[in-house]
Amino acid sequence: MDDKIIVYKTFESPMEANIVAAKLKDAGFDCFLTGENAALVYPVFDTSISGIQLHVFEREVEAINEFLATTDALPED
Repeated sequence: MDDKIIVYKTFESPMEANIVAAKLKDAGFDCFLTGENAALVYPVFDTSISGIQLHVFEREVEAINEFLATTDALPED
């Protein structure tokens, strides 16, 4: 379970996804994005269908939740 990678959140905006990922990396969390290149390379790619996915280690989810709750990294849904 310690090395399991999960999709933490899916974004429609590449910019928003990169901001959140950068804040997490700056705070010391390991994460990466998938789907962002498809949105940039293919203008007709609809990010609302599959989105840009932020992946994190499952073991860090609780700490990430606490970190994001104290920052403005995630917009209100």
